[in-house]
Amino acid sequence: MGILKRNLKARMVAYFLLLSVLVVVALSTVAFFVAQETLKDRAFERLEVTSNLKELQLNLFVEEQQENIIRIAEIPPIREAAEMVLSREPGTPGYRAAYNTLEQLVDSAAAISPNLSEIFFLTDVGGRIFFSTEKDHEGEYRVTDYYLIQGRRGPVIQNVYPSPVTFAPTMTVASPLLSNRGKRLGVIAAHVSLDILDRNVKDRTGLGESGESYLVDKYNVFVSAASYGTEEFPRGVHSFGIDAAIQGERGAEIYRNYAGASVIGIYHWIPERELALLTEVPESEALAPARRLGLILAVVGLMAVGLLTIGVYLIAQRITRPILAITDTAIKISGGDLEQEAPVLTQDETGILARSFNDMIGRLRTTLQELEAEQQRSESLLLNVLPAPIADRLKRGEETIVDSFEEVSVLFADIVGFTDFASQVSPTYLIEMLNEIFSAFDEMSERHQLEKIKTIGDSYMVGGGLPTPRPDHAEAIADIALDMQEYVSQMDSRNDHKLAIRIGINSGPLVAGVVGTKKFLYDMWGDTVNTAARMESQGVEGCIQVTEETYGRLRNKYLFEDRGIVDIKGKGNMHVYILKGKQKAAEQYAGVEE
Repeated sequence: MGILKRNLKARMVAYFLLLSVLVVVALSTVAFFVAQETLKDRAFERLEVTSNLKELQLNLFVEEQQENIIRIAEIPPIREAAEMVLSREPGTPGYRAAYNTLEQLVDSAAAISPNLSEIFFLTDVGGRIFFSTEKDHEGEYRVTDYYLIQGRRGPVIQNVYPSPVTFAPTMTVASPLLSNRGKRLGVIAAHVSLDILDRNVKDRTGLGESGESYLVDKYNVFVSAASYGTEEFPRGVHSFGIDAAIQGERGAEIYRNYAGASVIGIYHWIPERELALLTEVPESEALAPARRLGLILAVVGLMAVGLLTIGVYLIAQRITRPILAITDTAIKISGGDLEQEAPVLTQDETGILARSFNDMIGRLRTTLQELEAEQQRSESLLLNVLPAPIADRLKRGEETIVDSFEEVSVLFADIVGFTDFASQVSPTYLIEMLNEIFSAFDEMSERHQLEKIKTIGDSYMVGGGLPTPRPDHAEAIADIALDMQEYVSQMDSRNDHKLAIRIGINSGPLVAGVVGTKKFLYDMWGDTVNTAARMESQGVEGCIQVTEETYGRLRNKYLFEDRGIVDIKGKGNMHVYILKGKQKAAEQYAGVEE
């Protein structure tokens, strides 16, 4: 520590080394977390695609099996053979011939539907299996089975359930069995082989080396030919993703899976199949590249710090030589007595340099603080008078600022009966109330991102779509008009004096710019402005009157009352409307359709 206090060169190298190490650690840490978040997002996107693909494959597979059993049920020779089997006495030559025919036809149909593991026919009454590709099951009754009950009415899929015979996961498709004359003979059903379904769900494409995808039923039981039932998990499988999916939620989270491992997972409920589908990748595997990146950056950075430290040491040797010359120069240019001094913590040449530069820096700091305060006051005053984009243009040296706008909406608002009201109250009360109203209007203008132009007595003027154009200028003006109307109405209800506001709105082209050279004013000119003023002056007390131009822009989103043709001073007959409020979402949609 002693050498650091006495030796500037040693301190420079030590400080640089410390700072460099901190920078390397900070950059490595930031890179790790940025890479980690990026990898998380990519993992979620990849899992979402994989999960959606698996759901699609599952549904297509099941629907294909249902279509297969429907096609088999509609084959006329199969219908005829099944009717003959039912109409013959078992054991008779006619029965055996009909049975053999039905067996041959079903075997042929089963050959082109390999995913139907067993095809069997049930009587309409009693649910007796009178034919099956699994002969051991013939003669059994399925009178209470879901697929029999529902299969009499139409094609049906019985989602995964434990087979009462094998206890393995089973899915059954069924369809009514009709004679060629349309008479219902019974039900044709088939168990679906779940091997392909299992392979599709467990396929690790897009899941990395140890990711997995699996199905869970509503009883928290795995749905897989290899792991179905409650033997391994007597209380069912549980995790945040499993429980959320069974509740019908869909999401992407980092959580601990059923085995307690932290995973990045996508989970959702498949209502058609009554199954929860979960697609998960271990968090450690998904984020491993981020850890590698952070480590590589740290190692490379530290190596670079070592090389730079040698360079800094050589540079420090050269820097210390001219220190005395700089100190002599600093003493000559310092001439003030400072109130505040930087602490002189060393006894080497930098102590003299610090005392000398403290004088100059103190003065410079004071001057800069004063200039900054003055600049902030000037900026604040300028932004209170002009819009920020216009103020920026003035500061850049533009002398004449005039802009044309093709699409702008203009609002004039006037307090009705203000002159009479002014004669009834004290000037102080009048100004306080007017300030309260206009301050509220100013806040609304800022909230709706509109430009307050000016106030004239009890009138308030605001524009939308300038100085920065915006496509929704008419909607923004309509919204502030409704807010103004509501505010004055609420203020009137708590005031001894009746207040009302009259508002006029028009939309169209105009010219705007800065007027004056000393007391600046940003103003608007043109027929659009004049018409908006006429809408207000010849409007209805307590109402918002708009022109047909504004109405055309708002009619699909707002409610209007058609006032009809009105003779407007200086404009002649005009079709005007009264803005009443916003439409509901459904009404807006209907308006767009029309």
